[in-house]
Amino acid sequence: MKNLLLCEINNFRDSSFATLRTASAPQNDIFTEFTPHSMKSSGQLQDQVAIITGAGGEIGATIALELLKSGAKVVWVGRSLQRLKAAAKRAQDLSLDASRSLLVRADVREERDVERAVATVIRHFGGVNILVNNAGARGPTAPLTQIKLKQWRDVVETNLTGAFLFSRECLRHMARRRQGRIINISSVVSRWGYPLRAPYAASKAALNSLTLTLAQEAGAQGIQVHALCPGPVAGEALERVIQSRANALRVPVKVMREQFMRPAALARAVTAEDIARAVLFLCSEGAQNITGQLIDVSAGYGLWPGA
Repeated sequence: MKNLLLCEINNFRDSSFATLRTASAPQNDIFTEFTPHSMKSSGQLQDQVAIITGAGGEIGATIALELLKSGAKVVWVGRSLQRLKAAAKRAQDLSLDASRSLLVRADVREERDVERAVATVIRHFGGVNILVNNAGARGPTAPLTQIKLKQWRDVVETNLTGAFLFSRECLRHMARRRQGRIINISSVVSRWGYPLRAPYAASKAALNSLTLTLAQEAGAQGIQVHALCPGPVAGEALERVIQSRANALRVPVKVMREQFMRPAALARAVTAEDIARAVLFLCSEGAQNITGQLIDVSAGYGLWPGA
């Protein structure tokens, strides 16, 4: 049986080293195996190594699965090992080869975690071809005057500093190979601001600027950098955002949901699959001459500012 590689960057914020275990470990081990079957991949990204941060969430896991189906070796990165294992088990339902997955428990906000995570990936898969900076924090729904510094820092360090750290470590390797793709998951609100969500909007706007800067810095080394800007993404997270906003503005949830979706030209939310397919395209040969783009995947959200 092919082994699922698992890695934990132990004890965030300390100096311990990464540990590696395999799916052949005892069942009472902290890692859980899933049975690897062999479904033939499409081969579009055959044997390319892709790191996905925030892979324990719906969007990150869906991106990871899409790249696995296309033949990539996928590194699932997240702070919660339990969530990573649950997300990676979705590959079992698709009969995907578990030996092409590596689960890495790491905190994107911590420099040492990121350095060790990327070093571990390179050591075990031989390199990094694709980085998807998807890890994100939504932060509070409140006026700026009520936001605590800790809340601000948590959002900015997750959404922006995490992307900076992972990009820096991967770029050092990609530049030597003169090839690589970096895709940052931003948001449509990065373009026009977002009342009551200042840390989130500011961090995503800064992520766009980082994207454009890196595209210019790294282009000569054959590295392409983009940001995807999703609109509202259907799922539990969107419902929590709508609920929080309804509470903050003291309006019924039904009214807030209608107001929230009104700016979408297609009158619907996007899906995690929409974002994953856009990532796949940007990683494909068809996008080899595209770089430095901020691409909306939003169902036309906000095309008319007065909506």
